[in-house]
Amino acid sequence: MGHCPRILVCEHDDALREQLTRKFETNGFWADHAGSASEALAKLEQHPYDAMTLGLILSDQDSLSFLHDLNVLGIRLPILVTSVRNGQKASGSMLEVELEPAMEEPEPEWVRKAASQARIIFAVKCACQRSRSYRPRILHVEPDPFSAGLVHAALAKSVELTQAADLNALEDALCQGPFDLIVLNPDLGEGAGEAALHRVAGACPEVPIILHAQYSIRYDEADLWPEHCPSPEGQVGLIQALRNLVLHSADIPQCAQA
Repeated sequence: MGHCPRILVCEHDDALREQLTRKFETNGFWADHAGSASEALAKLEQHPYDAMTLGLILSDQDSLSFLHDLNVLGIRLPILVTSVRNGQKASGSMLEVELEPAMEEPEPEWVRKAASQARIIFAVKCACQRSRSYRPRILHVEPDPFSAGLVHAALAKSVELTQAADLNALEDALCQGPFDLIVLNPDLGEGAGEAALHRVAGACPEVPIILHAQYSIRYDEADLWPEHCPSPEGQVGLIQALRNLVLHSADIPQCAQA
């Protein structure tokens, strides 16, 4: 019988943690779970894991501070930092919003983009403030100039930031490593997001990767896809992304891909 990758799912929301665990198990992973950074650390010290998924914000610690702690302790494995929510609940929330009277102008695109970057910026700043000597080296892959500019303006004084807008720029950026963290917008267009993920996973197999997209659990889909994408074609599925990280970091038999 072939090797099933053993992963740790760290997510503070109880229901979401259970749903993610079941999704990964259905896709051929042996999945344990933890509800906090302290619980995750205890399990990482007890068992060898092939990879870990981590919510961006945890109940007892921000994820980037936790990643820094793991690095100091010498605990290294492929880690995917994600933002996931229940797609069914999201649909209900959307319905409630649509039933409210349309009294305001539509939200400007720049406001939406700023809100999207705010969680990443907040998490990085929290990690830097927690340890004043911590100045992480971050590779930021973002095709949108406005979003990339926001991150640069907010973080350039706190981190060593290298930015890339496409696959060609990514090749040059990787030469400026090593990195402590990679922030990747998977929506690079025309399948480039998946190619970028393969490239960074191959070049930096034990560097944590933040997939900067809002993923959604839907019961009729085998994988998890970014919200608001018209179709899965050309998108980076969350389960496939984790599988790629595992395969790049170790020689896993083909049966582990099922």
